[in-house]
Amino acid sequence: MRAEVMPKPELPGHAVLRVHELNAPPEGLTICIERRQGPEKYLSDGGWQRSETWLAPERVEAFGGGIDFHVGPVVCDMVAGMTVRLSVREPGVGNVGATVVAWPTMQTSGAYDPNRMVAPDAAAGTDRPFATGSSATTVLRTPEATPPPAPEPPPPFIAAEPPPPFQPAAEPPPLFQPQPEPPPPFQFGHPPPPPPGSFPQSLGPPDPGIDRLGAPPQRRSSAAIWVVLGTCLVLLLAGGGAGAYWWFGDCEWCRVTAKGPDPQPKPDGAPVAQKPERVVADEYLQSKPSPEDMVEKCRSYRQDGKVVTAFLICRAAAEAGDPVGAAEYAAFFDPVNRAPYSPIPPDASQAAQWYEKAAKVELPLAMRRLGQLYAKGAENFPADKAKARDWLTKAAEKGDSEAKQALAELQ
Repeated sequence: MRAEVMPKPELPGHAVLRVHELNAPPEGLTICIERRQGPEKYLSDGGWQRSETWLAPERVEAFGGGIDFHVGPVVCDMVAGMTVRLSVREPGVGNVGATVVAWPTMQTSGAYDPNRMVAPDAAAGTDRPFATGSSATTVLRTPEATPPPAPEPPPPFIAAEPPPPFQPAAEPPPLFQPQPEPPPPFQFGHPPPPPPGSFPQSLGPPDPGIDRLGAPPQRRSSAAIWVVLGTCLVLLLAGGGAGAYWWFGDCEWCRVTAKGPDPQPKPDGAPVAQKPERVVADEYLQSKPSPEDMVEKCRSYRQDGKVVTAFLICRAAAEAGDPVGAAEYAAFFDPVNRAPYSPIPPDASQAAQWYEKAAKVELPLAMRRLGQLYAKGAENFPADKAKARDWLTKAAEKGDSEAKQALAELQ
């Protein structure tokens, strides 16, 4: 479940609280708004207080996929600009969902003080009027911004030093240097004098067959060149043959590409979207099953952990007049023999009412649980030992062993 707030510009202090993914009838829905800070964190129509309070919106409308709650200044003036926790309660079922909603900064009516708080024991009920403000105000819960520092005065003017005098660039060297004159051709019997810094005359002119280090220049063998070329040719032919075998012989990817990719089957363990439990119960009840089938289905869903679906089916069986269905439905309210993971708060009076309907048709299970409820008692349901002994005796006479043991413990 998720929620968003849409302010009404034409009505300051009014907004639409849209709750998505909420499957519940709009009749009788109430909301609870809780803030994070302070001990007085629950919003009532009288301000913030410590005890949990449920508010009735001005108007509730259903749309495809959720519920619209039309709220006024009682809510908008108090929570504008805050992030609060929202809970929704359905009558007869209990809390059906909760989420966190960021209330936008909006124009409020000015009739309510956002910082107003009430005593912890103050009663929360219908709207009560507050002093009406003279004009609309806007609630902004942001920290006060610190003023920017004063600008520093500019530094005093300092005259810049004059640039140095212009210096001409040095002339570049000439692009072409005169080449030295070549030595005269060598003549046998008349060796020319060696230039300064060359080999002495006793060594004679340098041999063109000797390099600078005095060793003859190395020549590459033509046989080595042919060996390298032959190796490259063999590797090229081997690579081409392997590529052709891979392409035409054992290339699964090539065949898949040529034929086109096969459609990928969906895995067997793919997750399937689960329907809401209320929708599952409605679809089952539309098939018009018998009350006995409803009771079995209720127990099956309760065993699978789908307690909301089990609760709705048991209620249909009880309303159809089935005594076992009435006893199973009463267990959802019973604070003594409570159904596992019941989605609704305990109500001993409601449980006793349905147990008594089933006990009057002499159902031992209902007789025993009604006797145990009267024996222990509960909140707003005082214990009655006489009624407890009466119902436990009737259940024991029907052969209920647990009723016999409870009756012995009661005496």
